[in-house]
Formats: sequence, structure tokens, C-alpha cells
Amino acid sequence: MKLLLVVATAGAVAGLWGEVHPLVAAELTPADFPGPDGIVYPDWTWAGVPGGIPDVPVRARLSEFGAKPNDDADDSPALQRAVDAVGARGGGALLIEAGTYYLDHPVIITRDNVVIRGEGPEKTRLINRYGPPESGVTFFRPTEGDEINEDTWVEVHCQPEGLNAIRVLVDGKQVWSRTRSAHWGGTFAGKMTGSTLLRGRPEGPHELKAVAEFDGGKRAETTINVVFKPLPEGAPRRRHMPSFLGALTFVGQAPLGPRLLLSADAERGDTELKLKSAAGLKRGDSLILTAPATERWNRLVQNACKWGSYRVNEYRVEAVQGNTVRINQPLRLPFPVIDRSYVQRYEPIRRCGVEGLYLEQTKKLWTSGVIFSYAWECWARDVHVRKCGQWPVYTTPAKWCEIRDCRFDEAWYNGGGGTAYTGFQRAYDCLMENVHTTKMRHAPCVQWSASGNVIRKSTFVQSDGQWHAGWTNENLFEQCVIDAAQGTGSYGHGFWASPPNDTAHGPNGPRNVVYNCDVVAPKNGLWMGGMNHGWLILHNRLICGAGPGVVMQKNSDGHLIAHNVIVLKDGKSPSIRIGTDDCDGVRAINNRIYGGNGALLGGKAGLTEDTGNELRPLPAEVAPARPTPAVPSIFEWQRAHQRR
Repeated sequence: MKLLLVVATAGAVAGLWGEVHPLVAAELTPADFPGPDGIVYPDWTWAGVPGGIPDVPVRARLSEFGAKPNDDADDSPALQRAVDAVGARGGGALLIEAGTYYLDHPVIITRDNVVIRGEGPEKTRLINRYGPPESGVTFFRPTEGDEINEDTWVEVHCQPEGLNAIRVLVDGKQVWSRTRSAHWGGTFAGKMTGSTLLRGRPEGPHELKAVAEFDGGKRAETTINVVFKPLPEGAPRRRHMPSFLGALTFVGQAPLGPRLLLSADAERGDTELKLKSAAGLKRGDSLILTAPATERWNRLVQNACKWGSYRVNEYRVEAVQGNTVRINQPLRLPFPVIDRSYVQRYEPIRRCGVEGLYLEQTKKLWTSGVIFSYAWECWARDVHVRKCGQWPVYTTPAKWCEIRDCRFDEAWYNGGGGTAYTGFQRAYDCLMENVHTTKMRHAPCVQWSASGNVIRKSTFVQSDGQWHAGWTNENLFEQCVIDAAQGTGSYGHGFWASPPNDTAHGPNGPRNVVYNCDVVAPKNGLWMGGMNHGWLILHNRLICGAGPGVVMQKNSDGHLIAHNVIVLKDGKSPSIRIGTDDCDGVRAINNRIYGGNGALLGGKAGLTEDTGNELRPLPAEVAPARPTPAVPSIFEWQRAHQRR
């Protein structure tokens, strides 16, 4: 059987993608998985909670901690006491009995193995009433009289309407500020660690002041008194500060250890990392592996966005021998020494979940429903979220998390700045299955180094599919139905991948796959902004209102577009448009194209292969049927044939 490997072409940058070699499976890396159709795919058998979501026994009930359903009282203190108690006992499920409960303050979970479980979304309802401060600005944390140290999570909340700046002062001197920018969105919060406040200041009492500045020169300010108490030398570090805030926020510890530099290049498929020093690392440790976005790399990929996460992944240490560290799975990308690639140890929160409940937000505030931050092996199952502020359920950073059997409806914000997404950010080998969303903005969506994630068997109404930012790679969208109707912030393309010249997003990376999806879009079916390499677009139906089925530009090359049904309603577009002459190595095989201008290809470059494609007239009424691949799910096929 011929293996259709998408390899580096003349337009690709040598060494950038972590190429695989053609012809025989023996030459592939351990990160590759030859499929039943002769195509070599990324390996998605790692996706989701290892072993599946467990059945966690109930250890406590919310009523035992003073909460009463349906009484309009604030139940967040009781819920906070309950999750703390369950965590202190070693974990288990906290059962929230049937009824409606009100949360006037976010609940923070920092211990492993804590599951918040309702009796089903129709029976257990959580109403999030946390809103912006009436005074204009407040300290979310710490509170009056608290002791703080270098790792203390400090966060200020403000009224978002007309907000232009947030400032924090210590003893009258400004130490931190944030001012309105292009992607301000619904910003209402500023956060920092105690180290920002403590730097150069003596132990003892100090005054913290928060200032919010609004349109028209209006100001609001608040003051609290705290005690600085630096950590003793050699004391263990504990920094629980989530990337974002949700009504239910699960947060592990942010990386605090030293950055341990690689001493040799790590290549795609490698399972060993050679470090300059592996001091302090041991079997079972969790690592973040990072290749910084250096000037060299930014030039190679034409990246105009000079912030964000790009080449990152997370791994478990299997063994340490000298300065060589063996990790649990093969690398998906190269991590070169020239970019000062490094690993850093951290302690994620593990094996936590939310199950069987309804969660609704009643105030317009840029908070989320459920956040898993610095989380491994966590999940949301049978959860219905309505009117989130930013995201319904979100993982960042995360590894092996799972979102399944959920429904997410609407968001308070659908504008710029990162809002109303359903998917994964800074997340690796996570799984989303059987999720239904309405009136999100970008769903399904992956961004900021997300890789190895699978989003499948889900329906997304009034949103578009996105590789939204930050060199996402080897993600699978499979068996999804997408209605990309505009009106909720969707761009109108069925799928969209950010371009390299986008100063807010940057380009997306290699080997993303769209398999057996059904997409209806007002514009193009798939728009690739550039620097995309080796993507597989297979067995999909793309119904396009205006524009081609697939558009690519700016060093977007090595793609395989095969066995798709492409419907072009505008009568003037080709099936595929290649917008720049630096795109090559694109193969189009056995696609059926209905309507358009009667041409398979338009633009500035040709195809490497044009085989078996059929051009047909647009049917008058009934849309052409979807393709029926012999293997409906490449994810399920891989799981059935996994090699370990």
C-alpha cells in the first residue's frame, strides 16, 4: 500500500516542520501513524483522560456544608468549604443535590481528585451572580489584613464599561499597570504575583491601592492594608494563579522551578531530551517543554505577532539518567538548541471534574463557566453552560483533559479580544466529544500552541471552526457539523487559520487535519492564512455561499485535499484558490465539485497532483450528499489499532 506522506517541498523551510520521510513505514517517526487508507496521520491515541473518565464515588454532599437549594442565598461560601474539605480528604465527588444554587463569588479548587457533581443539568442548577464591583474597583484578592508573599495571587476587578486603565500602588508608588489596547475586549481584571509588590520592600505592613480609570477622566480607587511576609530561604513555592477566572476554577501550580536548557536538538519523534543539567528532575515529574519565539524563528515563519505561546508541549518524566530525560510520548515538533529550548517542572492539578449540572451567568462580566488551568487529566461531562462571559468550559494550560456530552449556549461577549470560544488553548492531547454549541464565536477552536487535540462528533451552530493563533499543530477536527452563520462574531468561513502577518495571532503550524466534517459557510469552506504545512483535508462536505472551497496563501504547502464534496453557490469561484506563488506540493484527489466557475483551480500556483476530480453543475434544490468514507472515524480506527 502506498503511503501518502506530506513531506517538505521547495517552498518549505528545511528543519522547520520536523519532516517525515516517504515510502516505507520503517522510515517514519514514532509520532506518525499510518492509516488504513495509505495516508500517514499524526498519532491521536493520546487524546483524552487516560483510561477514560473515571466513576468517582461520592465523598460529601453540599447540604452538609450549609447550602440550601432554592432560597436565593449565596451558596459560594458553602461550596468553597465543601471542595476544600473533599480535597483535604484525598478527593472524591461532591454531590450537589437537585435544586437551584447561587454563586456570588468564584469558587477556586486547588487540590487533586475533586469532582463537582450535580444530579443532572435538568435538576442541579448553579446560577453565577458574580458581577463587577459597584464601587468601580475592588481587590478580588488578597483581602484586608492578609499576609502575602512572593507567590501570592493578587487580582483587581473593575467595572468593564468605559475602562481604560488599571493601576496598583504600594505605599503610594505605582508598581503595576495595564492600559487599553487593540484587543482589550471585555477586560475588567488585572493580576500579578506578590513578587511584583514585594520587590525591594521591607517585611511588614503596607498599603495597597487599586485605581481604575474610565472614559471622561473618571477614576475609582480602593485601598487595603496587608502584611508582607517573604518566604524563608529554601521554603517550598506555591503559586496557584489561574490563566483565567471561572465560576468554577480548577488551578494547579504555575511553573516555578529553573528553566533547564536543552544541550542537543530534540527532533520530531524523539522520546529523550538531553539537557545541560537535569538537576532536581525525577520520574513522574510534569514538564513544560518550550522553544521560545526567537527572532530567528519569527523570521523563518514570517510571524508578526511577537507575543504568545507557539512551540510548547507538556510531558511526564519516565526516567532520568545523568542529564538525559526520557519522556512518556514522542515529540510532535522539533525543539532546537539554537532557540534556547528548555524544560521547566511544575505541579498541575489532576483528576478533577465537573459533571451533571447546569451553569448560567447572569451578569455581563468577562469571566467563564469552568476553567481548568495548569490541569492534567481533568474533565467536564454532561454540563450545560448558558451565557458565559468569556468561555463556557476552557482548558489552559492543560494536558489529557476531556470535554464530553456537554451543551454550551451563547455568551455575554462576542466581540474582539478572545471570547466565546469552544475548544483548547495551550492544551495538549485533549479530547472534545459530543458537544453542542449555539451562538458561540469561534467553535471549534484551538489556539496558542495547542497540539494533538481531537474535537469530534460535535455540532457547532452560528460559529466558525478555527486554528485561531499560535502555531497550533496536529489537531484533528472529525465528524463535526458546523454552521458558520455570521452574527455572533464568526468570520463567515467554515474554517479559518490565522495568517503570519497578523500581529495579534501569528501563523499556525503543520499537520492539522479535517476529516469527515459537514460545513455550511457564508464564505469559503476553508481559509488558510499561510505557513500551514502538510494539512489533510479529507472526506468533508463544504457548502460555500461565496468563494472557493479551499483558499491558501503565503507558503501554505504540502497539503492533501482528497475525497471531499465541495459545493460552490456563487457561480464564479474555483474549488481551490492558491493566492501566492510560494505555495507548492498541494495535491487534489477524487474531489467532487458542484457549481462555481467550472474550474478546479484558480490563483497563482499549480497543483502537484490533480487526479480523479469531478466538476459538476450545481443542483437546483437538494445539496449533494456527504462523502461516506470507508473509515468514518480515523480517531476510533487509531484507538483500535494503537501500538502501545
